[in-house]
Amino acid sequence: MKNLKPFQKLILIHVAIALVVAVYYSVTQKTDAVEFALAFGVMCLLGGIADLFISVILFIAASREWGKGFLLSGGVLLLLSGLSCGIGAGMY
Repeated sequence: MKNLKPFQKLILIHVAIALVVAVYYSVTQKTDAVEFALAFGVMCLLGGIADLFISVILFIAASREWGKGFLLSGGVLLLLSGLSCGIGAGMY
């Protein structure tokens, strides 16, 4: 973990948060794999949109390195959102 750059840490943390929330939803609602994939996709979508807004604010505030990190994290989350929702809808 010490060798990771700040944007890599942000990506790992945000994907882990989305995964934990989706697992929590899946366990508490006793859902199957299809609804887990959709829940993970929705959490990634919400996290990606939030990261994009945060990155715009950070770019305006002149914190370019953190802004780039949040921008990349938002892109990865949006990509995962499309993949997991597509898989969940395909299995449905």
